[in-house]
Amino acid sequence: MKILYRSLLAVLFLMLGARAEMLTPFPLLDFSGHIHELGQNDTRQIRAFVFLGPECPISRAMIPTLNALHGRFAKDGRVALFGVISDGATTREESRRFIAEWKIEFPVLHDASGLLADALKPTHVPEAFVFDGDGRPVYRGAIDNAYEDIGRRRAQVEKHFLADAISAALDGKNPVVARTTSVGCIFEDEPKISGTNSPVTFSRDIAPIIFARCANCHREGQVAPFALTNFVQAAKHAKQIAKVTGRRVMPPWMPESGHEEFVGDRRLTDREMALFKAWAGAGAPRGDPKEEPPLPKFAEGWRLGDPDLIVRMQEPFTLRADGADILQNFVIPVPTTEDKLVAAIEFHPGNPKIVHHAVLFLDDKGAARKLDAMTLEPGYENFGGPGFAPSGALGGWSVGNTARRLPNEMGRYLKQGSDIVAQIHYHPDGRVETDQSEIGIYFVKKPLAESLSQPAKLVGSIWMANYEMDIPAGVANYRKTTSYTLPRDVILVGAVPHMHLIGHTMNVTATLPSGKKKTLIDVPNWDYNWQDEYYYQKPFPLPAGTRLDVEAVYDNSADNPSNPNSPPKRVTWGDGTLNEMMFCFFLLTAENIGDLMYVINDNLQHDAKQPRRQLQ
Repeated sequence: MKILYRSLLAVLFLMLGARAEMLTPFPLLDFSGHIHELGQNDTRQIRAFVFLGPECPISRAMIPTLNALHGRFAKDGRVALFGVISDGATTREESRRFIAEWKIEFPVLHDASGLLADALKPTHVPEAFVFDGDGRPVYRGAIDNAYEDIGRRRAQVEKHFLADAISAALDGKNPVVARTTSVGCIFEDEPKISGTNSPVTFSRDIAPIIFARCANCHREGQVAPFALTNFVQAAKHAKQIAKVTGRRVMPPWMPESGHEEFVGDRRLTDREMALFKAWAGAGAPRGDPKEEPPLPKFAEGWRLGDPDLIVRMQEPFTLRADGADILQNFVIPVPTTEDKLVAAIEFHPGNPKIVHHAVLFLDDKGAARKLDAMTLEPGYENFGGPGFAPSGALGGWSVGNTARRLPNEMGRYLKQGSDIVAQIHYHPDGRVETDQSEIGIYFVKKPLAESLSQPAKLVGSIWMANYEMDIPAGVANYRKTTSYTLPRDVILVGAVPHMHLIGHTMNVTATLPSGKKKTLIDVPNWDYNWQDEYYYQKPFPLPAGTRLDVEAVYDNSADNPSNPNSPPKRVTWGDGTLNEMMFCFFLLTAENIGDLMYVINDNLQHDAKQPRRQLQ
């Protein structure tokens, strides 16, 4: 065994750059049982190894790209592309299921002993390594620039590092780019199960946090890419959990603390983040299993009880396997026989793996039906708004959201005969998928006339925007502002900020007539992928004469991982993927309907007067 081990290490050494006349045979099995003699390369084959993680969403998303590369380069036998699974905590059965479900077309090596991982030392999955026909390493890093940070996928892939490296090696040249930074899940070592005396353990410290904060999404059948409902599942991702929680990527929540509290705040405390870091650093010890809390019983079906009305997409929508995310708008008729107040909606994604968020607009004039009729597929694609002036809205849904009723028997107006236009954000997951989402609608129980006769029951919306954006390429601190003064007393129920891909920060304040300033919402690190609708735990009054101010900052530099352009390009206002916006919507009510309607109409007139400079 020692001789064989030394032989294997010698081959790996040669693969890493040493030159020799002969290569010692280095066999590895793939998951189909085929033996690959990696050390035998008399045909001077170019070899690429890509470390994969079955539970890593970026690994999964890259499978169509890798399948395409395999089909492109493997035809004449001059290139061999291998996947590699070296995660000791992933079972063979889990790996086989991953290969089958994601329809992987290239061989995947089972590096059970970790020899390849020990020699190449990957830091992330996916991470690619390319060796030329002489066994020299010529490239290491990302597959392409689809992802430049966790959760930040570019609208267009412009740099194809792995493909370029293989092509250069085929031409006998070194690639222009030989090293890039991999983006994905951290390559995890097999967790060490320590004793019961560790200062931080899963059973005592970590399980209560994960079960309360994470398991709602990170459980079987939900949108998260892997489950975290027991020790084994959590321990195999310990380092990744520590990283994404420490950076506040997870749990997803954009508003900063220090102002009015929002319903459903998911921000971790500093202590919770420190516990994750300490646990990962200690080797992810379990501790005493008797200390583990029971897994919560998560609500199945309709969380708010049986809806008064259930509507759904009229037909299934098929999403491609890969490529940029899309926003598809679906017209959903609402069969009501009278006008209603809607207290809550509960959105159920038909396919949680690909549905990221949804915004529910209202259309009482049939405009969306005309747009839908112009396309062959179900719905129509439009980035930003729904493509028409909506007559209202019913809110929205995003990953991890909890359905809630508006407070104090408040409701949004639903006119008889209106259509819901559900704008759904889809993200491809590496496979062709279908979705047919549905919506449960909960009406205010009181008759409409009775509700409208009482104060502060009807909820409406106003918005503030700046339509004059012209963001030069490379500018990292482009600022825009807008202001609006409330003409009547209102009660603020919620706030909904909105920007596109290069938005960086948004701060919204209210300056009261007394001169006192109040922060309404502060987003220090905007992420388009995690938009939400933020309700205040305690709606509060804003008197007439209050000035609302919105300031937004945009980062159009090459350092912004969400920048869709590489190199950066000039960006102007617009609905398109590569355009930008600055909106903040507000949910309002008032002591009397007259004041609310006056503010809504005044805000519409104010918005119509805002400059809309035509940019070339």
